Amino acid sequence: MSYQVRRLRTGDLPSVTEIYNAACHARESTQGTRPWSVKEMQEFLFESHPSFESFTCVDKGAVVGWTALTRYRVREDVKHTAEMSLYVQESFRRKGVGSVLAYTLLNRASLLNLHCIFAMLFKDMPDSISFAERKCGFSVAGCLPEIFSCSGKHYDLLVLERLIVP
Repeated sequence: MSYQVRRLRTGDLPSVTEIYNAACHARESTQGTRPWSVKEMQEFLFESHPSFESFTCVDKGAVVGWTALTRYRVREDVKHTAEMSLYVQESFRRKGVGSVLAYTLLNRASLLNLHCIFAMLFKDMPDSISFAERKCGFSVAGCLPEIFSCSGKHYDLLVLERLIVP
């Protein structure tokens, strides 16, 4: 399939939010399980933690996935560190959308003067971990045991890291 990857626009926020909320509902997002409003997504990507870069993947005019590098914290001592988010609409998974989004975003990292990109994934999601390692060049940096709570259960999160070589 041939997809169009372009910078995320404010007009994409309803679709981006819908994809994100579906991931929350399926316990695939380490940001939480509560659905976000379009306004909350706008604040996350453009205001409170303005993204370094964010892109959408479009198929036949519809947003089918999105990715972003967001600031880890707004502090001088960690300004070269970003968190990577990547979400793909369920019906478009395993069709190259995640790969094209990751490739586009990670190729921008050195131009953004980043040193470290990290991602957090559930330990019980081996397909996502494998994708991050094989397709994105991440490696496991650590584990946060039982830090995430959902429906009375506790889940381990893995912290994955990719150092950017200038």
